[in-house]
Amino acid sequence: MPTALRRQTPVRWLRLAACLAAGLSGFHGAGCAQALTVDVMSFNLRVPVDPAPHDWASRKARVAGLVRQQHPDFLGVQEAVPAVIADLNLALGEYASIGRGRESDGGGEGTQIFYRKARWDLDAADQGTFQLSSTPEIVGSNDWGMQWPRIATWVHLREHASGRGLYVYNTHFPLKPDERERAARLLAGLIAARKHAGDPVVLTGDLNACEQEPAVRYLLGQAGSPLALRDSYRALHGGADTGSFHAFGKEKNPCRIDYIMAPPDAGVARAEVLIDGQDGKGFASDHYAVTATLVLGAGQPAAR
Repeated sequence: MPTALRRQTPVRWLRLAACLAAGLSGFHGAGCAQALTVDVMSFNLRVPVDPAPHDWASRKARVAGLVRQQHPDFLGVQEAVPAVIADLNLALGEYASIGRGRESDGGGEGTQIFYRKARWDLDAADQGTFQLSSTPEIVGSNDWGMQWPRIATWVHLREHASGRGLYVYNTHFPLKPDERERAARLLAGLIAARKHAGDPVVLTGDLNACEQEPAVRYLLGQAGSPLALRDSYRALHGGADTGSFHAFGKEKNPCRIDYIMAPPDAGVARAEVLIDGQDGKGFASDHYAVTATLVLGAGQPAAR
């Protein structure tokens, strides 16, 4: 097989598989032409408080390299303080990022979303960051007794070529189960009430919860949730699991707490936990990044 064709084949087959999984009409047919095939990545970057070799200066090139290797359409990050975002904006020039920190001045840890500028247009009137609190519109609010404020960032984007729109939400849930369940209920309600209700939603995030927990099940449509999403990893991997939080290799039996969720009718061609740090040169973070290739169903371009 010629080298050029061999390099192109994996992407082509991933997209074909995603179209078939979504029940669309075929890779070159109208269904797939109208569908949105997107590559998504979620990555908790670890707040930069550790000494070498886990300090940010030692890890930032590895993080940027993983993103460039995966080349996602969207990247949701967690624990991203302003200096980390500045470094990534510099290293990842083909991306734009949106979002702010969780503190009352807009600083501190953020849940920014990066998107590929060459493919996507920002809907500036439909994006922002809200607090996971009873007053989500008040920057820095934290009235649920959480150890730290928590947030979610969202963005509505349109594809240049087709004009089709979608939403990306990215979040980092709190530490206690009851707090996570309240966060899930707030998030599900706000997603369900989004401005362009017909546009599909991709949710990325560190939910600090294994998938059996009520907060996760609520986002998947249980307990009367107004939202029913699909766990992209579980859609492909049956009962198998790979943990995503490893504490720089110290956690020996981790569960998967980092997620990429999609509409229930989305095709899932690929969903992975990216195991890194096995080369002896250090970890990119104390979490493994998670990725997915999704086909978001066929439909007509929304009115601009």
